[in-house]
Amino acid sequence: MDPLLVLVGPTASGKSRAAIPLARALDAEIVSLDSMLLYRGMDIGTDKPRDTGGVPHHLIDLLDPRERFDVRRYIDLAEEAIAGIRGRGRRVLVVGGTGLYLMALLKGVFEGPRCDALLRASLAAVPSAELHRRLAAVDPATAGALHPNDRRRITRALEVYEATGKPLREQQTQFRGPDRHPAVIAGIRRPRERLRARIRERIDEMFAKGLVDEVRRLDLGPTASQAVGYKEVLGFLRGEYDLAEARRLVERNTIRLARRQETWFKRFPVRWIDGEAPDPVGRLALALR
Repeated sequence: MDPLLVLVGPTASGKSRAAIPLARALDAEIVSLDSMLLYRGMDIGTDKPRDTGGVPHHLIDLLDPRERFDVRRYIDLAEEAIAGIRGRGRRVLVVGGTGLYLMALLKGVFEGPRCDALLRASLAAVPSAELHRRLAAVDPATAGALHPNDRRRITRALEVYEATGKPLREQQTQFRGPDRHPAVIAGIRRPRERLRARIRERIDEMFAKGLVDEVRRLDLGPTASQAVGYKEVLGFLRGEYDLAEARRLVERNTIRLARRQETWFKRFPVRWIDGEAPDPVGRLALALR
C-alpha cells in the first residue's frame, strides 16, 4: 500500500497554494485536513480553495454550518475518501494544519463516554476561565495543553472525567500504538516575522472580501461558530466590540493558532522546507518522494 503523502504547515504558510501543483506532480488527489473547510458557505474566513486546477479535493463543502463536528466523524469521512482515491489508483495527498486530526488519522481515536447533555447544559453557563480552573484541578495535563478559551475541548475533558473518574490524558492511549496508515510528511515553514506578516495580509484580504457579510448571513452551529475569524466577527455582530477590535482579535487568535499548530507538528517526523526558498513545490515533491 502506498503511504499517505501529507503536507502540513501553520496557517498562512502557503501550503494550500502549493498543494495543487504538488498534487499534479505526484498524481494525487487532495484530502483536506481542516474541519472548517467541510462547512458550506464558510469560504472567505477559511481561505477555501476555489480554483482547484482540476485536482480533485475531498472533505470540502460537505456539511451545513449548523451541524456539530468532531474528530471521530472526520476520521470516518477521511477513511472513506482515502479508500476511494486508492481504488482509482491515485495517490493520496493530505493537506492541512490540524495536528490533532492528523494524529488521529494515523493512530486512531479515543472514543470515550457518550455526550452528557445535562452536564453540558450545566457547564454552558460557567465562564471559560472557571471551566479551565475546574479542569486544572482534576486533569492538569489536559488543562495545560488547552487554551483557557477552548470551551469545547475543556467541556469534553470535564465530561470524560465526570463519567469515568479518570483524567482524559490517562485514557488517550490511541496515539501510542503503530500507525494505521504509513505516511510521509512534508511541511512548509517560514521565519516567524514573515509568517506574522502573511497572517496580517490574509486577514486584511478576508475583511476586504466581505468576511463580516459572510458571517452575518450564515447560521453557525456550535462547532463552526468557534472557528477563528468567525467567532470574533460574531462578537462584533452581537455588539460586544467594534470592528477594529474584531480585526485585532482575529489577528491575535490566528497567531496563537499558528503557534499551537507548530507545537503539534513537533510530534511528527516532518521533512520541512523553507517557504521563502526558490521552488517550494519542487522541494516538497522531492521530500515526499
